[in-house]
Amino acid sequence: MTNTLHIVAIWTHILGIALFVGPQFYFAFAWMPASRRLTDLSARATAMRTMVHRLAYLGGVGLFLILVAGIYLVATFRDYYHLPGGSELGFFDIRYGVVFTIKMGVLVVMLTLNGLHTFVVGPRQLRVMEAEAEGRDMTEARKKVRIQSMVLSIGALVLTLAIMVMGAMLNTVQWSLQ
Repeated sequence: MTNTLHIVAIWTHILGIALFVGPQFYFAFAWMPASRRLTDLSARATAMRTMVHRLAYLGGVGLFLILVAGIYLVATFRDYYHLPGGSELGFFDIRYGVVFTIKMGVLVVMLTLNGLHTFVVGPRQLRVMEAEAEGRDMTEARKKVRIQSMVLSIGALVLTLAIMVMGAMLNTVQWSLQ
């Protein structure tokens, strides 16, 4: 039963990661370039708002799955891997504890960048796009918010990839449990 729960938790964690990271790549590398071909700014803004909301829900479900499975995995790692030294072995006495702590710190920074993009810069970018669709000149505002958007989204994506590397390190048992 322990192996089954562990397998389900890892699968759920990976599914959550796919649901969280997939929309980021799709949005950055597929939707954004394709949306620029929409010459009707009003239609582009409407489509952008729809895409953002749907992908945000998908990413939110992914974050929930990551959280639930991750809590289970970290809570049971000591028993699952039958660590030598038992309860006397401290969390930071093995690489797992150190890498996990760094991973959680990077996660907080990445979630902060994503939150700023999702709740501050992204909506500002949509408002600028909608103002342009109404015929107002928003050239300077568009440039400024686009740079902010790119810095936040690229930064968050790079940190997400670093978190994924650390996750792979944690699952390399013979290395991480030393």
